[in-house]
Amino acid sequence: MNEPLVSVIVPNYSHAPYLRERIDSILNQTFQDFELILLDDCSPDNSREIINSYKDNPHVSHIVLNEENTGNTFVQWERGIKLAQGKYIWIAESDDVAKPNLLETLINELRATPGAVVAFTHSQMIDSNSQPMTLTWHPKGSSGKVEVYGGQWFLRHKMLVKNHIYNASMVVFKKSAYSKMPNKYQQYRYCGDWMFWNYLCAQGQVIEVCRQLNLYRQHERKVTVDSQKDGRKWRDIAGVLLDLSEMMKLNKFQRRCLRGRWTKRLNKEDNNHELDCLRTEFRFLFGGTAVDMTLYEIGKLLGFLKAM
Repeated sequence: MNEPLVSVIVPNYSHAPYLRERIDSILNQTFQDFELILLDDCSPDNSREIINSYKDNPHVSHIVLNEENTGNTFVQWERGIKLAQGKYIWIAESDDVAKPNLLETLINELRATPGAVVAFTHSQMIDSNSQPMTLTWHPKGSSGKVEVYGGQWFLRHKMLVKNHIYNASMVVFKKSAYSKMPNKYQQYRYCGDWMFWNYLCAQGQVIEVCRQLNLYRQHERKVTVDSQKDGRKWRDIAGVLLDLSEMMKLNKFQRRCLRGRWTKRLNKEDNNHELDCLRTEFRFLFGGTAVDMTLYEIGKLLGFLKAM
C-alpha cells in the first residue's frame, strides 16, 4: 500500500483462539485507509498458521514471525512502529475485538483537533467466549460525549491515580509523537503501557470518546495476570509513578498527596513480607503515614488528585 493514513499493528503471543476474530474485526472497519502489520513472538500454538492465512490480503503490509520469544510485548510494539508507514498508529492487541466504527471515530476526532496526539475510546469487557461482562473500568458509564484535555491536565488529573488508558486496543496516536519519546517503557512488563501513554500525552492534547467501541477481553492468558502473580506489579507501578512525578515536577505537597493515595491503595492488599519490603524500598510512594493519607483527601478536595 502507498502511504496509508493509519498503521494497525497486531502484536501476538499465544492468542490463537482469539486471533481470527481480532484480525477480522480490523479488516471490517468502516475506515479502510490502513495497512496491517502482523507480528508473532514465537507462539507455541497455531498462531503462525492463522497469521499466514492473511498474507494475501491487500491490507497486510508486513508479517514478522520471530524465531525466538522476546518475552516483552513492548519490544514488539516498537518493532511494529518502526515498520509503520502511517501518520497514525493503532496497536490492536491480539486478544481484543473492535466495533466496526472504532477507527473511523478516532481518526475523525484526531483530524478535527490538530493539536491532539492521542485519542481513545471506552471499552466493553468481554470474556474468553466473547460474551459481555458486567465488569467495567468506567463506573460512571459511557455518556457518548467527546472530551478534549490538555496533556498536562490529563496527566495530573487522570494518570497519577491510575492508568486511565488501560488498554492499547482502544487508542490511536500520532506516530510523530512516538519518535520524540524515550523507550524506558520497555523495562516494565506489568505497566509499560502506562509510561508509554504518559510520554505521548505530555506532547499535546488528549481526546476521550466516551463510547464503548473497544471490546477488551479478560482471560487467564493475559501478560498482566502473570505479572501480578510473580510480584512485579507494585515495583512497576513505583517506577512509572516516580518517572511521572519527576516529569511533572511535583512540589512537596503534591508528592505527599501522591504518597498518601498509593499508601492507602497498597494497604488494601493482604499483608505479607513482600509488601513490607515494598514499603521500605519505595518509601516515597508506599511508605506514607496517616498524615500523608489525610493530605491525599485534601488534595482531592482541591482538585489535585481525582477520587477513585
